[in-house]
Amino acid sequence: MTTTPRPTTALHLRELTDLIAVAPVLLGFWPEQSVMLMTFGARDPFHVRVDLPRLPAQRPDLRRELGEVLVEPAVRHGASHVALLYYTDDPAEAEATHRWLRRAARRVGLVVMAALHVESAHFRDLHHRDPAVRTRRRPYDVSAHPLVLEAQLSGRPIHRSRADLAASLDPDPAAVAAVSSALVAGRYADAGIPTNGRALRDAGEWVQHAVHDLVVDETLPGDDDLAHLLWVMQAGRVRDAAWSAIDRPTSAAHLRLWTDAVRRAPDPLSAAPAALLAWSAWQAGDGALAWIAVDRSQRAHPGYVMADQLATLLRGAVPPSYWVPGFAWDEGLPDASGDG
Repeated sequence: MTTTPRPTTALHLRELTDLIAVAPVLLGFWPEQSVMLMTFGARDPFHVRVDLPRLPAQRPDLRRELGEVLVEPAVRHGASHVALLYYTDDPAEAEATHRWLRRAARRVGLVVMAALHVESAHFRDLHHRDPAVRTRRRPYDVSAHPLVLEAQLSGRPIHRSRADLAASLDPDPAAVAAVSSALVAGRYADAGIPTNGRALRDAGEWVQHAVHDLVVDETLPGDDDLAHLLWVMQAGRVRDAAWSAIDRPTSAAHLRLWTDAVRRAPDPLSAAPAALLAWSAWQAGDGALAWIAVDRSQRAHPGYVMADQLATLLRGAVPPSYWVPGFAWDEGLPDASGDG
């Protein structure tokens, strides 16, 4: 599942091919074997992509689940119209899924304004009244579409697939080795993870100032500083010092920082930076990257609470505007004088 809580630019769609072009711009990758729902008229616009089950697997319970994941969030956010795109090489698969989702949308008062079956080079208009038109395959090529070119020129990469997007977070072996060496040189294991109140405050304040400077200066940490960050953020209260600073205006800088940290982090220390990356991506409106970072955090540390919390928000298509940054990460810790 991929939720994109808000578009990065206002969308003016005039042709059916505009829908095909905007999908990878919103997701950050070209969808395959997917269903994508785009909302129009919602208080908080968002777009959802889920894997399209193969026809033999489309049992009634699975179709109901699709309706819950796609249609119910659209209703909660006040959408009036939706568009549905089915990416598959099997026309029967697209048609069967569309019949179910169209009925589910009608039951809750959503207007389906467009429905397309999209193949690699052709599409069909499943929403047209004329059966002859619905079965007609039309060629398309959106590689040079203005929406795609605008995204590329503005530095928003469009990956060939979701797997390629996930691979963009793969560890850089040389960088991981350098940070691992810095961890050894810094003798962090000897000092241990911060646990008592004074140590948690000291480490959290260092993290808070370090992250602030990196974000404001739009720079990346050296090996020694990243090793320090990764080590002390094993303590949840210390990680929260970085988490509390993530907001929508600075989300792009946080994205850059935590993407770099995830690619350089030794796997046992990657849960915290991956969760921070996921939160930054959510705030930036990049639901696809947020889900991938959540997966990365949960693989490194199954049951990691911060990642689980964001997964719940993404699953419910909660908009990033609901998040109130700047919470008191140090509540209850001793004050700067050592009292308390």
